[in-house]
Amino acid sequence: MRIRTLTATLLAMLGWIALPGVAQAGSASEGGGDGTSLVWSRFVDLDFSAARIVIGDSDGDDVTELTHSSDGVTDIDPQLSPDGRLVAFERDYPDGSADIVVVGSDGRGERVLDLGCDDPCALDVAPSWTPDGRHLIFTRVIGPFNQVGDSATSAVLWRTDLAGADVVRVSEPGIDGAFEDYHASFAPAGYMVFIRVRNGDIGPTVFRMNADGTGVRQLTPWSLAADLPFVSPASGGPSQDLVVFEAAPPGSTGLVATVPADCRPLASCARQVRNLTSPLLPSTDPFTRANFNPAWSPDGSHVVYVNYRFVGPTDSVRGDIWTMRWDGADKQALSTSPLFEFRPYWGVAA
Repeated sequence: MRIRTLTATLLAMLGWIALPGVAQAGSASEGGGDGTSLVWSRFVDLDFSAARIVIGDSDGDDVTELTHSSDGVTDIDPQLSPDGRLVAFERDYPDGSADIVVVGSDGRGERVLDLGCDDPCALDVAPSWTPDGRHLIFTRVIGPFNQVGDSATSAVLWRTDLAGADVVRVSEPGIDGAFEDYHASFAPAGYMVFIRVRNGDIGPTVFRMNADGTGVRQLTPWSLAADLPFVSPASGGPSQDLVVFEAAPPGSTGLVATVPADCRPLASCARQVRNLTSPLLPSTDPFTRANFNPAWSPDGSHVVYVNYRFVGPTDSVRGDIWTMRWDGADKQALSTSPLFEFRPYWGVAA
């Protein structure tokens, strides 16, 4: 099973981080009155005692806490529903358990989804919305954990309605125990992109498939360690069918890149990968800066992402939210606090 605690998630993203930090929103980017909202996860203090979901406008202003997690609880991976009224996210507990939770974008009506995860089911994690706004795609983790590398018997994509009454498998058959699937997002054309993890070396890469689980094919080489993909919501223009993702190529720190979802074969896809942030090569200190956690604006014109770096003489860490154009131009900071923010999602406002 893929490790789901926040510290371990950051370790996996950057290869070594033990103590991250969070940011509160600050400077402006492209105007907050554009009918869109940003949601993200934020640590509550420099002791990283809990992480909560917050929401703000596209300037990163008017930030409000949507959740109020207690010590040791991490709320992560928020995603706005297509109409902007609800936020689905994963809640991780100190004992290693997790829930999928839905809350209104006004902070009201929080509820844990009962999806019937009974033994040998261990966890339901990483929710995302289907285009109709009435269903979620998530990863169901099933034990025992006796596969290669102590991985789960199964960790693949499933779909549910918001009542938890219609839970069906989406991932293709025959991959259980060897591969795990996470973090699906849908293109306007109806297909989805997602992360497939190879359990033999815990290596992630980007795949795509049809909504019914057919037509599976790989979009990025395993060597990129590509993770957390989002396919553009644009139905036209230069970002149509473009997948943004984070990557950690050998010999460099984390970066944000894109690949066309309609590329084939894999060798051609590899040639069409484009870096939106620079692959920062280690110098005296190998991991002083990195970029990760990208997501699209609702019109596909911009990307929101996290800029990570060491700051100050005490080597404290910062995770600030930035934006850039779809092609990597016009990079601007949205957050400047010493706290650490991560996993942003940009959607329509209710």
